[in-house]
Amino acid sequence: MRKQTILARLRDTRVQAAASLGLVLAAAATGTYAYWTDSASVSGTTISSGSIDLFVNGANNDTAFTSLSFTNIVPGQSAAGVITVKNNGLSPLTYYVNGAASNADTKGLGAALVVKVTGDATRTTSGTSFTCAGNALANTGTAFAANLVGSPTVATQRQLIPGASETLCVQASLPTGAASTLQNATTNISFAFTASQIIP
Repeated sequence: MRKQTILARLRDTRVQAAASLGLVLAAAATGTYAYWTDSASVSGTTISSGSIDLFVNGANNDTAFTSLSFTNIVPGQSAAGVITVKNNGLSPLTYYVNGAASNADTKGLGAALVVKVTGDATRTTSGTSFTCAGNALANTGTAFAANLVGSPTVATQRQLIPGASETLCVQASLPTGAASTLQNATTNISFAFTASQIIP
């Protein structure tokens, strides 16, 4: 009888120990899901794209630029015209200018003209000739040709911030030693302005 009591007590003790271990394990397992959490967010960012928009004489294209025109030019005379260049966009830009003289005949008047470009808006008159005031720009060539002002190389391009404008005065002179074969010749002058964004 006494032996049975001892065995019963021993069995109860093992059950209690197992139950206690179960409670401990259950509490530990439950504890892994009991950490507090919190969160925060950042918002409100907006990115918008800029723009470059090069204007010449108040428009995207000027197809009626006649201030450089000259009828019956003779050796020693010159024609001049002012071009206003504006950055009408929202981002800074650089630009350069190509000039071309295409002859309406085969006499080569365009190639004979000597070109000067200044950054001065003043066009002066002397007799029937027109000239540009100021010194020639550093990258100005001596003929209507590629890279008349600046070049595709960024370092030599002219810069304009948004809303800014500048004037270029273009002068074309027929040298005093021009050949007699240039009489009754005609040439058409055009300019191509190329703008690029400024890469930071």
